[in-house]
Amino acid sequence: MKTPPSLRVVALVSVLAFSACAEPSYAPPVEIGGPVDFTIDGLAFHISSGGFIRSGQQFTIFFTDQPNTCTAVLLIPQQIFLSLMLKVSPPADGSSTATIEGPSPVVYPPNGKAGGQLSKLAPSQSPPFQLPMQVVPSSGGTVTWQLNVDGTITVVLLAMDFAGTTDRLVTHYLTIPPCN
Repeated sequence: MKTPPSLRVVALVSVLAFSACAEPSYAPPVEIGGPVDFTIDGLAFHISSGGFIRSGQQFTIFFTDQPNTCTAVLLIPQQIFLSLMLKVSPPADGSSTATIEGPSPVVYPPNGKAGGQLSKLAPSQSPPFQLPMQVVPSSGGTVTWQLNVDGTITVVLLAMDFAGTTDRLVTHYLTIPPCN
């Protein structure tokens, strides 16, 4: 049996009316996810991925030029790679902004502070499995983040200065997964 044209028109009008009442589609702001290319003290760094490791209330953020940051920083790397590491101690008041100072490669900085470095790392077959070829320590800046309900962290703003150079890394809205 063939559908009468009037019934097809009613069906089309119903679909259009229903879709007009549906929730509008979400278009994220243009600034999400960038910028990701920097030159710091002669090192051309492209942020390909990121991750973080949590230790109580403190956490360490990693960005690398590798497709999987967690694999690059937790396992034995197979090639030379660049890694930005930032140890963060949230403020005691529960806010989510920390002031970046000098690096804290072993211990976490005091509450409300962060410290890190950009490193060019080579693979090694013995611990720590990553040999630094060049290290550019942090010297100042700020980091703001948001803890997400899905367990990820969004780096809302990262503005990081480095010792011995006027180069600066500024990026925003990069969401990264936990590595542990």
